[in-house]
Amino acid sequence: MGDRGDRFRFRSDRGRADLNPYVDRIHEYAPWAMTAEQGEAARGRWRALMDREEGAPLLLEIGPGNGFFFRELCGRHPAAAVVGIEVRYKRVWLTARKARQVGLEGFRVLHHHASHLEDLFDVGEVDAVFANHPDPWPKDRHHKNRLLSPAFRARLERVLARGGEFWLKSDFAPYGPLVRELMAGEGWDELAYCDDLHGPEGEELRGRAPAVARWWAADIVTNYERKSLEQGRRIVFAGYRRAVSS
Repeated sequence: MGDRGDRFRFRSDRGRADLNPYVDRIHEYAPWAMTAEQGEAARGRWRALMDREEGAPLLLEIGPGNGFFFRELCGRHPAAAVVGIEVRYKRVWLTARKARQVGLEGFRVLHHHASHLEDLFDVGEVDAVFANHPDPWPKDRHHKNRLLSPAFRARLERVLARGGEFWLKSDFAPYGPLVRELMAGEGWDELAYCDDLHGPEGEELRGRAPAVARWWAADIVTNYERKSLEQGRRIVFAGYRRAVSS
């Protein structure tokens, strides 16, 4: 999309390399690591950009962090086009580095924000979205910053294909009932839910892939998840499928 002159528009060219060396370092992994402007220019043509077939799955991870889950996701689905969006330059660099270190190519990771999905993807362009450990923003005055919101659901419904899936992991217990409330009602089907993924109920869940879920990843343990478990925190896990028709 062209520059709208909107001062709230997410941009990479605002970064200062004199304050953050990773502003420039993400270019070490070009073309796999991208700026916001490059990502917006790829809107509607991600598959072609990664030399994937027109009907290949397009998978999105919001906030890949250090890239452990992202690397595993790419490796499991070599025919897919996989995109990661991160607000921190260093994490863009780390994610791209991890994937390239094992020779992966069918991915892009870019500096961008989940509140601008419509700037990055056409209507129905994405087949699955993964959000692992989004910031909890626990204080009441910060709730407006949470990923899980009616506005986010509306963005999912715009960019996610019919039958596409949304998956969440979090060590923030309130996100369990919040995601169930957010995704309840017409237009979405709950595929899986567990408020303690590594407890007795979750143990069985992690070891199987429900027939109704195409993009099952409960068994991929993220780096943040591992640290949370070491500190005795439970992991909420939830998955939803966008209805094929409404």
